[in-house]
Amino acid sequence: METLSIIKLVAIGVPILIAFIWGLCALGQVYGVWSAHKSGQADLAQAQNDQQIQVAAARGRLMAAELNKQAEIIDAEAIAKSVEIIGKALHENTGYLQWKWIHMMEERDSGDTIYVPTEAGLPILEAGRRRE
Repeated sequence: METLSIIKLVAIGVPILIAFIWGLCALGQVYGVWSAHKSGQADLAQAQNDQQIQVAAARGRLMAAELNKQAEIIDAEAIAKSVEIIGKALHENTGYLQWKWIHMMEERDSGDTIYVPTEAGLPILEAGRRRE
């Protein structure tokens, strides 16, 4: 009787065991598909996040470049206005330039060479210079 119950147990147990293993295999395939799907979603989310970071960085560089451009324009306008004011003041006050020239001549060393431009705008070279 004991052999009969072992045979019944084997006859019932083996198909159940085969069905259980087959179910595990089917479940493994379903899990693999689900896992691949979730992995793809995670990769897509990461790529979208990376893209948003790159766009934000590019926008930051663009804004910085625009602000730098505006600052350069303001600086150039300030310099142009300064040059205009100085030029007008010097044109109206030529005596100041003459005084500045005299003052510079008084402060120079006696051994300095001074080049004076001619009518053509070329300096007189040291052709007639005396050597001591």
